[in-house]
Amino acid sequence: MKKNHLVKLSSLALLFAFFALTSCATAPKPSYLDPIRWWDQGQQDPIKELAIETPEQLAARVPKRTDPKIVLLMYHNIVFGRTGGEYNRDLYNFEHDLVFLRNRTQIIGLDELPGIQSGKKKLDTDASIITFDDGDLSIYAVVFPLLKQYDIKATFFIITDFVGTTGYVSWDQLKQMSDYRNAKGEKLFTIGSHSLDHKRFDEIPADQIPRELSESKLAIESKIGAPVRYFALPFGAGAGRKEIIETAKNLGYWGIRSSTTGAMTPSTIDMFNIPAFYMTNERADILAQQIYAKLLGR
Repeated sequence: MKKNHLVKLSSLALLFAFFALTSCATAPKPSYLDPIRWWDQGQQDPIKELAIETPEQLAARVPKRTDPKIVLLMYHNIVFGRTGGEYNRDLYNFEHDLVFLRNRTQIIGLDELPGIQSGKKKLDTDASIITFDDGDLSIYAVVFPLLKQYDIKATFFIITDFVGTTGYVSWDQLKQMSDYRNAKGEKLFTIGSHSLDHKRFDEIPADQIPRELSESKLAIESKIGAPVRYFALPFGAGAGRKEIIETAKNLGYWGIRSSTTGAMTPSTIDMFNIPAFYMTNERADILAQQIYAKLLGR
């Protein structure tokens, strides 16, 4: 009796194994949906829109202005798909941001602001500056290769105590970004400080602020071998405070970026209270309208 029972069980096991093998062999390959984008791929190819252009092509496309304005954009993380909190801007909207900015403004580096302020660099178009805060790993894995391909400048503000921890860039990665030069030999990416540990400057003792400014600057410079000229205030706290500005100047900073919303003109640039526009995870068309209409007044 037991022998017959074992034979039946063995037969069933062989039968199940046969069906499992045949079903695996004939199962269709999984299909994947195309990523959702905010433009019609057949009508507007982002690669063509973002191709490297000659000065003549740029001049022919970006509107000339007698009253040029400058807007600095503050990003944090770039993600695949509209997930997470407002800091997470998805890749497809980010690419659309780049198309919008290239079509309507000249994208410049933060290092160009002093020249515009002094009058050495003349603007005859609106200009935009791209910055990223914190040092999320996406700036190396996603943003760095994308901006290299499109030859677009950016500044990355780093929280030094976070470097090399889970989810953040390493020092080697930051050095690669800082060292990169385009085909013309131009430096595209600058690294700035966003403090040691991202504490609000209005919540820590005043005597700790010089340490936040100096030690973070020295840490970055020693690791990447390039000067750190700009500081981004954590949460924008302390904007306009004289003691912070004087300390920053004495340490060799060229400017401080705040979180105050606004645009600049060449005559209103305040290098130690640079305003910014916070890029949330809104649809690209909504943010484009806010930038172009509300900030630039176009």
